[in-house]
Amino acid sequence: MIGNASAGSITAMFELGQYHALGIETEVDEKESFKWYEMAADLGHTASEYMIGECYYHGIAVPKDDHEALLWYIRAAEKGDRRSIGAISLYKERKWVFDAKDTFERYKKNADDGKTGSAYMLSRFYFYGTGVQPNIDASFRSCSTAAEKGHIDALYELGMMYRNGIGTIRNGSKAFELFKKASDNGQRDASLALIRCYAEGTGVEKNEKKAFEMISDLADTGSEDAECELGRYYLEGIGVESDPLYAFGWFSVASTHGSVDALYGLAQCHQRGKGADRDKKKALELYKMAAELGQKDAMVALAHMYTDGRDVQKDERTASEWFLAAAENDSEYAQFNIAQRYLEGKGVKKNDNEAFRWFLRSAQNGNATSQFNVAEAYMNGRGIKKDEKEGYKWFLRSAQNGHHRSQYHVGVCLSKGSGVAKNISEAFKWHQMAADAGYGKSQYFIAQCYSEGRGIGKDDKKALEWYLKAASTGHVLAQYYVGHHYANGIGTKPDEEQAIKWYTRAAKQGHTYSRQLIESCFGEKVKPAVKMTPFEKHLDEAEHGDVESQYIIGRYYEEGIGVEKDLNEAKKWYTKAAAQGHFNAKKAMTIYLKQQK
Repeated sequence: MIGNASAGSITAMFELGQYHALGIETEVDEKESFKWYEMAADLGHTASEYMIGECYYHGIAVPKDDHEALLWYIRAAEKGDRRSIGAISLYKERKWVFDAKDTFERYKKNADDGKTGSAYMLSRFYFYGTGVQPNIDASFRSCSTAAEKGHIDALYELGMMYRNGIGTIRNGSKAFELFKKASDNGQRDASLALIRCYAEGTGVEKNEKKAFEMISDLADTGSEDAECELGRYYLEGIGVESDPLYAFGWFSVASTHGSVDALYGLAQCHQRGKGADRDKKKALELYKMAAELGQKDAMVALAHMYTDGRDVQKDERTASEWFLAAAENDSEYAQFNIAQRYLEGKGVKKNDNEAFRWFLRSAQNGNATSQFNVAEAYMNGRGIKKDEKEGYKWFLRSAQNGHHRSQYHVGVCLSKGSGVAKNISEAFKWHQMAADAGYGKSQYFIAQCYSEGRGIGKDDKKALEWYLKAASTGHVLAQYYVGHHYANGIGTKPDEEQAIKWYTRAAKQGHTYSRQLIESCFGEKVKPAVKMTPFEKHLDEAEHGDVESQYIIGRYYEEGIGVEKDLNEAKKWYTKAAAQGHFNAKKAMTIYLKQQK
């Protein structure tokens, strides 16, 4: 066993600590026991963290030190260790005041001294802003330091950061690798994360059947989290034929074992009449029970219910309260939604500063659309002091996470030198990404570059190809230039019919020169299109493939903004946006629309 412990086996380290503490096959040796417990605890072994807390609390092998005891209890309690939670409650009964700033400084000093476990806790304090201003980049760095030294919780948390793009760019392969290493070393949450990688195809080939088999095996060990997850697999038909009765059964088992997430699952079953009688009152009761126990998805579900007046009386203020509660519990989806509400004054008093604060928190949690909103706020000085360099930084982070509008804006910044050194070749690269995804403004930029030979060799044929793509999205200047190319035989044979067609389209959108050309050269009158409402404008852009407008139209139909509420239409547009990778459209589909089935 000593050989295994010396070779880095965390379990062997803990067991050696136990042997020396209890005198199993050796003499009782408290100092030797403490040494092995500390080695295991510093790598994230939960039971060892509790034991080190006990040693400092009782003065076993080390001088009695309440501060140090609390530091270790906090580590284990964060992962749900009930003994540590109980120990902390005793301090509360003694009116012990938790000094977050002092605790942060202690962790920082220990981390600077090379303590692996303290580096991990430092990352958590930076992440949640405990005793220090939130700093996601610093959290990522501290977590990376701890993970490199083998801390199993840091391996898991770093995997989540790579999975969700928190403090770094999303990297599924890296996330899978970290989850695997943490799971192999006994980190409980990592096993579930690894299974989800197989179910979703994150960093590994998607294999729902394998994921189902793995989650079934884990559930059989009595893991309440795995039992709840297995209920979800049966409810949604992931790797197995959908069986609502089995789903309800597994949610029930998990709830009796203390799973709060299972209460949310049971609420879904009752609300949808899947595996249980449809019972709106019972569903609402379970949602509230789960939400009051801190279950974020239940809070979000309640927020949507009060927004729509579904099974409850419509109440925007209560909806905002539940979104805010979920946001404060670190739901990036809720953080985005409450930010939007502060921006629009919906259920809360309009407040650009609060909107920015929550967009920033959601952005730090990896939400690409929030990262875009943070970038825009910095660029325009809305809710925060104008700072083009910061704006560019957030556009870039969002763009790297696949947000097409941000890819366009990165291209714009690079082409104009806004917040970054001017670089047309780099601008072309980012516009190309957005253009390939169907973003009309970037398609127009690409066309211009080919037409003028900027950042790429001049090519009239390619220019027309991209003008046509941009024109089909409704881009008015692209429509004019398509007409110009056909009228003058640039990159194609002259074609008066096509020229008239595209000039007319541009003219109807208010392009004055196109209207003059049609009327003077072809003798036709052009009646401008009626000014469109915001809904009509977004619908037109959505029909031409703009992903952000597709998501917005989904929201308009879902909430009845500028159009009669129609959940089927909402689902249709969310599906279109989700298919193009729109983050919040995917969330809307999974969290809200599934409840309509």
